[in-house]
Amino acid sequence: MNLPHVIVLWLKVGHLILFLRHWLLSLISLNLFSNGGIMTTAKGSSLFGGGEQMWLKFLDCVFSIHRRYVGFRRVRRSWARKLLVAWIVFWCVVSGSVFLFMSSQAMEKRKETLTSMCDERARMLQDQFNVSMNQLQAMSVMISIFHHSKNPSAIDQMTFAKYTEETTFERPLTSGVAYAVRVLCSERERFESEQGWTIKRMDNFPVHEDDPKDLEPSPVQEEYAPVIFAQETVSHVISVDVLSGKEDRENVLRARESGKGVLTAPFRLLKTNRLGVILTFAIYRRDLPPDPTPAERIQATAGYHFLLVYGIFFFMVSYMPPRRGRSYSYLGGIFDVESLVEKLLQQLASEQTIHVNVYDTTDPSRPISMYGSNAHSHGLYHASSLNFGDPFRKHEMHCRFKQKPPWPWLAIGTSIGILIILLLAGQILYATINRIAKVEDDYHKMMELKKRAEAADIAKSQ
Repeated sequence: MNLPHVIVLWLKVGHLILFLRHWLLSLISLNLFSNGGIMTTAKGSSLFGGGEQMWLKFLDCVFSIHRRYVGFRRVRRSWARKLLVAWIVFWCVVSGSVFLFMSSQAMEKRKETLTSMCDERARMLQDQFNVSMNQLQAMSVMISIFHHSKNPSAIDQMTFAKYTEETTFERPLTSGVAYAVRVLCSERERFESEQGWTIKRMDNFPVHEDDPKDLEPSPVQEEYAPVIFAQETVSHVISVDVLSGKEDRENVLRARESGKGVLTAPFRLLKTNRLGVILTFAIYRRDLPPDPTPAERIQATAGYHFLLVYGIFFFMVSYMPPRRGRSYSYLGGIFDVESLVEKLLQQLASEQTIHVNVYDTTDPSRPISMYGSNAHSHGLYHASSLNFGDPFRKHEMHCRFKQKPPWPWLAIGTSIGILIILLLAGQILYATINRIAKVEDDYHKMMELKKRAEAADIAKSQ
């Protein structure tokens, strides 16, 4: 039994008690009046006079009780109106609370959905990146066998270009592969005479539409990493020194000291004018102690891995065979990460529901966009961290829903339904109270008329 039924039941019980009380009072008054008449008839006028005074006092007491009841009835009507107002206000607050609770639950579920979708995409991007890294490292082993382990080398530019072109299907996320070798400053002149070209400086500024031969020579430095082999699609990077870029030297120093792969900040790439970064790995000699210090790492450094990725990222992986003394080399793979992310999104059924952006968030106050639109949209979003192996740089994938959240119709319908039902219950309760009060008024009017009629009959009989 709910609250409205309990209230109505108690009102009916109260009405019944009041009815019985007034009925008993009326019955007692009639009995006393009858007894007073008998005493008057039997004992004469002196006794009648005493009974009349007693009767008048009793009637005065009855009318006093009646007046008090009428006042109580008026107070009860006022109390009923206040109760109705309080009822309406209370259930309006409850209905609003239900709406807010259900809306927050719907928003929380929407947030969980976005989090799951964004984390899934970030995980797939990392997995694809790791797979591509493994493919390039396997290629570096092959090059070390056929290029460094044989004298003369069994690989030239034509062989490398043909092989990489025919094995493109093995690297579906790679748009090009390049191979660079480490050259010390003392070896530069001999190396350039053997190759027939000059080591060029990597230009990170305006996009060059002219021939790569017109690039400036690389400045004098301790070591160089010119590209000697490249896939046909990226053959313009041949002779370019990948260590002459702005970000590379700091990258190499951090890689040697940490023993981990490190990334540069995104920058514009040669010829494409598209954003890229360079990932560098340090290769150490076999005499490196088990728990080396940064200084020991620097002394034992034998070479570096670079991975070049066009589009969003520009990484370069290199490989140095440990047993080959000072013959160091670098293998680069060119990735179109825009296509990579698009392919990942196409693999998912909900590809059209969210926007995906990739940022370099090493500097939280100035995040660098690496993929996606730069337009800032408001609303719910989720950031999933990306781990590309560099402990010094941070990357995040930001995801937003393309469409605004739908109206919470379930919350709206539930809250309005609760409010309507309980307002109707309050109206029924208020109408019941008024009906009971009206019946009581009619009853008391009838009792008043009855008393007047009885008094008139008594007066007439006297």
